[in-house]
Amino acid sequence: MTEVDAGPQTFPFTDAQPDLLARYADRRATCPLGHVRLASGHDAVLVVTYQDALAAMADPRLSHDLTAPGAPRITPGPSFLDTKESLLNRDGDEHLRIRRIVASAFTPRRIERWKPVIEAVATELLDDLEKAGPPADVVAGYGYLLPVRIICRLLGVPEEDSARFREWSNAFLSAAKMTVERRMQLIGEFVAYSSALIAQRRANPGNDLIDELIAARDGADRLSEMELVNLSTGLIAAGNETTSNALGRSVLALLSDGRRLWEQLVGKPDLIPAAVDELLRTTGTGAGLLRQATEDVELPSGTVKAGEAVVISLVSPQRDESVYPDADDIRFDRDAPQSLTFGGGAHYCLGAHLAKAELRIGLGLLMARFPELRLAVDPAELRYTEGDVISSLVSLPVAW
Repeated sequence: MTEVDAGPQTFPFTDAQPDLLARYADRRATCPLGHVRLASGHDAVLVVTYQDALAAMADPRLSHDLTAPGAPRITPGPSFLDTKESLLNRDGDEHLRIRRIVASAFTPRRIERWKPVIEAVATELLDDLEKAGPPADVVAGYGYLLPVRIICRLLGVPEEDSARFREWSNAFLSAAKMTVERRMQLIGEFVAYSSALIAQRRANPGNDLIDELIAARDGADRLSEMELVNLSTGLIAAGNETTSNALGRSVLALLSDGRRLWEQLVGKPDLIPAAVDELLRTTGTGAGLLRQATEDVELPSGTVKAGEAVVISLVSPQRDESVYPDADDIRFDRDAPQSLTFGGGAHYCLGAHLAKAELRIGLGLLMARFPELRLAVDPAELRYTEGDVISSLVSLPVAW
């Protein structure tokens, strides 16, 4: 009898579990659409294979709208799933209506124009690290600050306010361990900040993304006021927490195992784009994407019944040996399908092109500045935020 046969496992699985990847491998082999018990108390079908995840992400019958009373939750307490005005909770035409308004800011062509800005911000941060000298915390001094300053400049948010965004984003995305009461307080503060910022920019408009969103609300009335507030809040949260997490975990992976991968990229920087894709595949974290079946859905591994909650793992499909041979190895020469880090289907992450640009530029400039970079602590000493949905490095001390 496998562990899966013994009854529903508690989910999410965490980085703190040494058998994390073995658990997923067992489920892929024996129980690809098995049930789990979520921290909220709800039961859900856990999707763990690449083909099932790809199909589930694209199937409109697996609804994103989780705002009905009693709808499933990964975690207890408040989250970004609570409001119907959130882009993440919309399906079909309503989702497309909101997405079209903001999508033009994140096209590959627009992001290409932002690359000099990303390079300038990264250079400023690396100058500060070099002046301060080693040891340095590459998470606090670089990995977090780079994406948060970029999203501030893109949206038109005052950069001096960015110090508050990390805790707010952690609450919004369930990215750090905290009480339900504290999460509610911080989400309330975050929403109030966004509302005040919008009011301020209405009185003093500029030419930033937030002004475009306000124009969409006040001009053709294509956004409700709460849609505008939630979109602004979500862009700030997702635009800094997820990318900073990816950058920190990528640096850790490259500096581990005797710095073998780091030295490989220092010697061949043209491999950095491929390296970013592979690092996103292998260092990804997060509980998964929560959906609810509106009718029976046939996936490659079986049927999800109408009414069932579904969690699409963001870790397990990217370790699927049928798609990625030697899946646990980090290789920069893979000829494999795109990873599912940014989701799929109509809800493919709006900020994927921006995140990849930040990671490619951020890693490339870090390596060029500090080719001898090394870990300043034993990896066993590193701490994580232990969030229910995302778990990020608290710090990453390095030296050179």
